[in-house]
Amino acid sequence: MGLMAANDTRSDSVARGIAYLLGTQKKDGCWDESNLTGTGFPRVFYLKYHMYSQYFPLLALTTYAKVVAGESTNSPASR
Repeated sequence: MGLMAANDTRSDSVARGIAYLLGTQKKDGCWDESNLTGTGFPRVFYLKYHMYSQYFPLLALTTYAKVVAGESTNSPASR
């Protein structure tokens, strides 16, 4: 998403990232995320934002689809 925001939409890094997301997506449309996604108090408790593993891959894929379709990632409509 950072590369696409910087208008780097055709690099191998972006292509590999999109391929990874598509290749790891489960049949039900979700992605697995077994790791914790945030810290509460280290060694006391940790946080898991359950929807992060769905939200960010979908946001990246949607952004990429818009770029491929010719929409600018910096336009007000794409924010």
